[in-house]
Amino acid sequence: MAVLRIVSRGMDRKTYSAARAMLDIDRRHPLGLIMHGAIEEDGVMRVAQIWDSIEYAERFDESILKPVIQAVGAAPTAEILTFELEDLVTP
Repeated sequence: MAVLRIVSRGMDRKTYSAARAMLDIDRRHPLGLIMHGAIEEDGVMRVAQIWDSIEYAERFDESILKPVIQAVGAAPTAEILTFELEDLVTP
């Protein structure tokens, strides 16, 4: 079943943009990622993701995201809320 994750790493827009550019997820889609979106709230970027499974999300975090987070100087820890989706419509 798919999962929704809400992630906050305390990044500002500049740091988020640098990480996003390095990840290039618009063209290099991580395995298992269904959707990625972001908002800025009070100067802090928050990311919403939908993954095929929590295992895909954790694999991405460890093997792809972690080195990028280190490269842009962001905090390695994150506040992550995870929800198992009961229903998902992707037109």
